[in-house]
Amino acid sequence: MPRKKKLVNKAIKKKTDKRCKFCGADDYCTLDVHRIVPGERGGEYTPLNTVTCCSNCHRKAHEGKIRIDRMYFSTMGWILHYFDESGEEHWD
Repeated sequence: MPRKKKLVNKAIKKKTDKRCKFCGADDYCTLDVHRIVPGERGGEYTPLNTVTCCSNCHRKAHEGKIRIDRMYFSTMGWILHYFDESGEEHWD
């Protein structure tokens, strides 16, 4: 029997994360949940395929200004690997 995927409740994720992963904005009204692997490529709203970001950074991610690689498991738990607008690499 196939395992059922755990989908993210976007409202709960925004309340739990509390701020944009990229710029730190913390206004709940502007927070979005972005899929790392887009829906058109089969990406779903799962814990390891989503990141909370503000609407401004969400737009930048879709425009390719913020480039998100993926989530990696480390000794500190799951961390996000991405490149910001200036091309600087981040492991958060």
